Amino acid sequence: MKNDILNSWKKNAEEWNAMIEGKNIPSRTYTDKAILEAIKSFRLKKVADLGCGEGWLCREMSKNQIEAVGFDATRALLKIAKEKGNETYHPLEFGEIIKGRPLPKAPFTGAVFNFSLYQKNHLDLLFQEVLNSLDRKGILLIQTLHPFDLIANGFGYRSQWLRDSWKGLPGNFEDGHSWYARTMEDWIELISKIPQISFKIHEVINDKGKPLSLLIILKKRHGKI
Repeated sequence: MKNDILNSWKKNAEEWNAMIEGKNIPSRTYTDKAILEAIKSFRLKKVADLGCGEGWLCREMSKNQIEAVGFDATRALLKIAKEKGNETYHPLEFGEIIKGRPLPKAPFTGAVFNFSLYQKNHLDLLFQEVLNSLDRKGILLIQTLHPFDLIANGFGYRSQWLRDSWKGLPGNFEDGHSWYARTMEDWIELISKIPQISFKIHEVINDKGKPLSLLIILKKRHGKI
């Protein structure tokens, strides 16, 4: 599974970058704004962007005087990111984090997974390890597709593997990888396994009332959000 994801992103890195540059995903008008506003609302000063891709979010954070450090397992995407901006980028796989590798440049005031989670297993361990790389009041932000997407695309409402990550997107993508889609109940159950955190879930909805994403906010030490 891991190799399928890495190979798919390596093969489609340039096409993805072209689509982002062309602003060809209408929903990003809402989801990009949502993650940026969340980062700014918590006044985060130093943020790890986990699964940073071609680096758009790191560059936006830099524009807002936030120190951004990007991490991604796809070196082709990191190459593009480094060509576009002066932020710091590191190659890193989520499996390495799960095994206890500290994030370079830690501690951070915040960390972000922005549409970069595809796996079924060990997400609770991944989140715990990332939280360990944050300071005492650290915030972890997770944006992922809204569970409503299952119904909108004709699937039964249950957590399940979906085949093609590129399906429905414009562009000439090939060899899409599988990704695991969760129901709202399963997201809550997963997050509830993480000790000593408080959390909120915000639903990002477009002007026509369609749910687009979940924005999950985790805070250390049972602090209020």
